[in-house]
Amino acid sequence: IWAFLVGIDGYSSNPLHGCVEDASRVERYLVHHLHIPTGQIQKLLGHHDAPPTDISSIPSCENILSTLLGLSTNSDIEHGDPIIIFFAGHGSRYLWSDNHEDKEKFVEAFCPMDRNTLNRNGKPISDITNQEINTILSEISHTKGHRISVILDCCHAGSIT
Repeated sequence: IWAFLVGIDGYSSNPLHGCVEDASRVERYLVHHLHIPTGQIQKLLGHHDAPPTDISSIPSCENILSTLLGLSTNSDIEHGDPIIIFFAGHGSRYLWSDNHEDKEKFVEAFCPMDRNTLNRNGKPISDITNQEINTILSEISHTKGHRISVILDCCHAGSIT
């Protein structure tokens, strides 16, 4: 079993409480009850006030997406190995209008810790939409098999996967 765990409490607006602890509890369960080596568990935890010692450990949009994509290219993960993806944090929902169609629809999204901030190029960092997640999950499924479990502890998680 391989796992990617995300827990975010420290949002700049509307911080949460318990998401980091939930991700840590999932990790403890995986290690102590399922005996999964810690080297097979990746985690990004966003605490309230503790500055990260390593920028790559922040649950930023870039880090979440690159870690998810990395599951599809990790040569240690064999085709058919079970993969668990856990996200605890804010979720969101937006009305989306496709320029090619006249209908509007809702898009659901994960909210990374750096949402509504600016990236290196001065552009706003957006949430991670269900379309992005589904594209990445399809890639993981194609390269590693269909044994993927996604656990979402966030609002508006109904159609993210």
